[in-house]
Amino acid sequence: MSEIALETWGEHEALLLKPPRSPLSIPPPTPRTAVLFPRREGFYTELGGYLPEVRLRFETYGRLNARRENAVLVFHALTGSAHLAGTYDEKTFKALSPLEKAFGKEGWWDALVGPGRILDPALYYVVSANHLGSCYGSTGPLSLDPRTGAPYGRAFPPLTIRDLARAQARLLDHLGVERATVIGGSLGGMVALEFALMYPERVKKLVVLAAPARHGPWAQAFNHLARQAILQDPGYWAGEAAPKGMALARGIAMMSYRAPGGFAARWNEAPEEGPSYLDYQGEKFLRRFHAESYLVLSRAMDTHDVGRGRGGVEAALKRLKEIPSLFVGIDTDLLYPPWEVREAARLAGARYREIKSPHGHDAFLIETDQVEEILDAFLP
Repeated sequence: MSEIALETWGEHEALLLKPPRSPLSIPPPTPRTAVLFPRREGFYTELGGYLPEVRLRFETYGRLNARRENAVLVFHALTGSAHLAGTYDEKTFKALSPLEKAFGKEGWWDALVGPGRILDPALYYVVSANHLGSCYGSTGPLSLDPRTGAPYGRAFPPLTIRDLARAQARLLDHLGVERATVIGGSLGGMVALEFALMYPERVKKLVVLAAPARHGPWAQAFNHLARQAILQDPGYWAGEAAPKGMALARGIAMMSYRAPGGFAARWNEAPEEGPSYLDYQGEKFLRRFHAESYLVLSRAMDTHDVGRGRGGVEAALKRLKEIPSLFVGIDTDLLYPPWEVREAARLAGARYREIKSPHGHDAFLIETDQVEEILDAFLP
């Protein structure tokens, strides 16, 4: 029997009708950090920058089998972390950075990873890493520059989606994984697309959720407004890690992540609570993310264009026809409308499925039952 549930984890709060789910879950995970590009090698970014060293924070669930063909690499969205699933125990939680603690004990896609779930660690070796440039343990603006001993801050080099994909490919090398199914949503979907185009021989299957082949003018406009909210705040220029403009940036972003139907379902009888919700989410965001990482990663999103240097979007996506691929749109997505994802699927010769939800772009994080049903027909 289904029950009404108010989902309140992280920033993805929503009122849902959810069937009962198995209480089984994975053991408390342990985050790890790997040096993937050591100082003797360094990391040259696509736009000409240089990082003397690159580390990625990551978590794994399950074990790589003897044939080394059961790996699943999951890429997170803009403000996500390596903490995909499970609940940290107290000892692990106490050892986390303040930002990681503010993110929370529970993984961001916990409902999909566990015994009997679509990403069952008994079947798959699931890997999730914090993106390069983020603030949850991977090399980013908060990291110390080995050359100076001080945080990179605004000197952190600009990144592209291809840089993020290249760092994660090196993580697979580190873990001894030759091929993997790659899955990503939103920013993570962009990284999954680039990963498949850059390393087709390493991709067993590809799943792209709520992400386009190119970050177009509509999406870039939202990113521009969010960044301006930060850049026009004097607190940012005074060196504040969480200037008040970040709260406004988060509010602007949330308006692109949600949809009118979801707001009406929750606040139709008290419409003044919709703006209060945005203020509340903005204040939470100040405690759990860093301004420089937001700027770096949102700018990286704006570089996303699979056709760049590959003869255009259509020519690039045709290269994916040898890889079993699934593209998933969301019927109410205002940020990356379903027609955009559907067209990318057509050009890639991929399957297309659609999540039905009043909650807009964030539905791939909220409607986990639909996501599980969609993946169940594709992953085996």
